[in-house]
Amino acid sequence: MLNKFFSLFRVFMMKIKILVFKVSHPHSLVVGQKLRFRKRLSLRADAGGKINIGDCVFFNNDVSINARELVTIGSHVLIGENVKIYDHNHAFGKNYEGVQPNTFKTAPITIGDGVWIGSNVTILKGVTIGSRAIIAAGTVVNQDVQPDVIYQEKRSFEQIPIHYRED
Repeated sequence: MLNKFFSLFRVFMMKIKILVFKVSHPHSLVVGQKLRFRKRLSLRADAGGKINIGDCVFFNNDVSINARELVTIGSHVLIGENVKIYDHNHAFGKNYEGVQPNTFKTAPITIGDGVWIGSNVTILKGVTIGSRAIIAAGTVVNQDVQPDVIYQEKRSFEQIPIHYRED
């Protein structure tokens, strides 16, 4: 009987652990009303970064937001699974010898009201996404998006036949 109790307790605790979201610095986070999220939401604000989230925002599974400056998300925004948002990248170039692990270039990200961001989207530093825009699944957003548009990457694919050797 006691083993059954501990077994059920362990399953219950595992479910709670999966549903919890992680916030690295709670004082750097401003959240509006009716925030909803599924599993594994990670909000990370380092080095004075801030994350501002409006009202009625929904995050699907495995969303990660990383701010070293500022990420602002408007109200009534839907964010799909596995979305990654970064307002910084590592500094590199002729003034640096290789990638510097603790040196970053930052620029704020702003996501307007009523935006829908599809699954597996990556949003990079310095981007503003206009209100009511739709970001297609799998897109990398590295430039501003106008309001009321569908933004998607155009990809071309090639099918190359496999020629097997006959021995």
